[in-house]
Amino acid sequence: MRFSLTVLLGLLHFMGVSQTIMPGNITIARDTFGIPHIFAPTDAEVAYGLAWAHCEDDFEHIQMILITANAHLGEIQGKEGAATDYFVQFIRAKEHVDKYYGSDISLEYKKILQAYADGINAYANAHPKEIKLKKIFPVSTKTILIGYHLILTSMVGTPRALQYIINGKPDEYIFNASAGSNAFAFNKNHTTDSATYLVINPHVPLEGQGSWYEAHLCSNENWNIYGALIPGMVSPAMGCNEYLGWAITFNWPDYVDIYEMELNPKNKNQYKFDGEWKDFERKKIPLKVKTKFGKITVKKEALWCVYGPAYKTKKGVYALRYNTMHDLKAPEQWFKMGKSKQYSEFYNAMEMQGIPLFNFMMADDQQQLFYLFNAKLPIRNPEYNWQKTLPGNTSKTLWNEYYKLNQLPQKLNPQCGYLYNTNNSPFRCTAASENLIESTFNKESAFSWNRINNRDLRFNELIAQKEKLSFEDIKAIKYDCKYPDKKGGIYKSYQPIYALNESDYPDISDAISKLKKWNFSGYVSNREAALVTFTFNDLFKKKKAAYNELETGLDYLTQELVESIRSAKKTMIKYYGTIDIEFGMAQQLIREDKNYPVPGLPECMLAIASEDNSKGKLRAQNGDSFIMFAKFSKSGNSFETIVPYGESRRKDSPHLTDQMELYSKQQTKKITLNKEQVLNTALRIYHPQ
Repeated sequence: MRFSLTVLLGLLHFMGVSQTIMPGNITIARDTFGIPHIFAPTDAEVAYGLAWAHCEDDFEHIQMILITANAHLGEIQGKEGAATDYFVQFIRAKEHVDKYYGSDISLEYKKILQAYADGINAYANAHPKEIKLKKIFPVSTKTILIGYHLILTSMVGTPRALQYIINGKPDEYIFNASAGSNAFAFNKNHTTDSATYLVINPHVPLEGQGSWYEAHLCSNENWNIYGALIPGMVSPAMGCNEYLGWAITFNWPDYVDIYEMELNPKNKNQYKFDGEWKDFERKKIPLKVKTKFGKITVKKEALWCVYGPAYKTKKGVYALRYNTMHDLKAPEQWFKMGKSKQYSEFYNAMEMQGIPLFNFMMADDQQQLFYLFNAKLPIRNPEYNWQKTLPGNTSKTLWNEYYKLNQLPQKLNPQCGYLYNTNNSPFRCTAASENLIESTFNKESAFSWNRINNRDLRFNELIAQKEKLSFEDIKAIKYDCKYPDKKGGIYKSYQPIYALNESDYPDISDAISKLKKWNFSGYVSNREAALVTFTFNDLFKKKKAAYNELETGLDYLTQELVESIRSAKKTMIKYYGTIDIEFGMAQQLIREDKNYPVPGLPECMLAIASEDNSKGKLRAQNGDSFIMFAKFSKSGNSFETIVPYGESRRKDSPHLTDQMELYSKQQTKKITLNKEQVLNTALRIYHPQ
């Protein structure tokens, strides 16, 4: 029998990653809040256990990322899902993984990926009635990686850039995230007990596909980490091991470039590049779409050129180039970060530069503090304006290299003893005298898109109040719910209210007077914050405004403001009979039949963005989605966490809502990395089978 070289290599590769996972070797211990603590001899077995445990708690959302990665979302969600399926194939996500799988993923990590996929497949086989779309099983390692690539490519702004092209406004593209985060680190130079503290505090949707899942992963191969991840992740995106921890916050410099292609007037399938006509690669993408008449298949064209994917519009063809195009290292980098025992190992993991974005804040048990404006930033030709549409006919605008890690904004061990990030400028990360100098960095990356924001200003107000901080002081900063004093985008947005004359608007004169009394805080007892929030939610909706305007300030007409005040008053009178209520009566954390008052406002340290649920309630929607306080001390480490609802997404689980009350009161639960302690106190111990 003769084998081709390709077949033989493929067989050898399969043999290299093939493994037999024995579920009996894996122990899942559920604590009083249902958090899975997963113990096993090997890292791969732990990954299998994580997949099984996560499926137990949220098989629905794990399946959704797999369905998306396979470009079958249109079969579930119809037209909206088909648009996502188009994007998956437009950026050639599968082809990207195929290209880099062999070179970028180590054999060790392939085994971990395979074990994770096996864990999902085992759960699916054991629970066939829960399967949404049978064709996505069995899950492969490459499907897991497609999920990573798709999420990160989306996070760096590629879908937003494509939407600007589709809307005919490619020259107006600017990368603005829709959510924020906080990260703080303190060492003995700024703490009363000489301990090191890390505060992890991402601000994203409180529930849904991107909500955080807590897990403790512990193997006999020196993997012992507690952290948070989203469905489809094989290890935590942020968290702590026994030696160090890290937080992440969103950053948004210029990660994506848009090019206008010069077309051949005699052949629209060709574009000019360096004086030569080149053919677009053309492909008709089949999209299966669920309709009320059944599933139909439509085909939509996708183009590819020397820059990357390209899209044809009435105005011409525009191409995209983005910073996730050249590697597949992010998942393994996160894994290696989690196994780091000291700053130098952590930094070595970061030098992989597989994770294309995020600020990282690290603290360890050796008093080391480290801030990094992590970003895969292309080395761009300074002759061009990279924040505008670029000419797509010259290699002068075709970049292929990135700045190295040591060329990015970063700060290690400031003398003041603290570091912070609130999605703000990387040139404000510590005490003013120790901040980085912006002029020493390149001008092409749009660092300026990360601005001084309200939380930045408020943090500096608070940190200036004491020479050193206790643990309770640090918590007070995290849970502070007041805007900076007469500064920032929020204050600018609010100024037109003071110019209103109550006598000009007798029907809302009481509301105007009340708005003028607001002290810019959002605690549950505040008696103006409800009216403020109903008013500005309506105003932001009218203006189609988002996160950007929270930082820069919202511009609006006086009449628009008056109409929003009327709308807010009408809503409050309808549901409360008065505009004078405590904020907590209106803004609440709601799931199933439970509801709790919660403080918080957009762009506050205690960040909550709420949505009018049309029943008189401001339902908490975005903001403090995971909080972790880590203490590293000679007397012993300690860790506390909280999430808004609970560990499970299943309606019949007691852990669907069991953290809500703690969260609403700004309280936390203590967690441990000690295996013996976990096993001695666990409510349930079992194997994934």
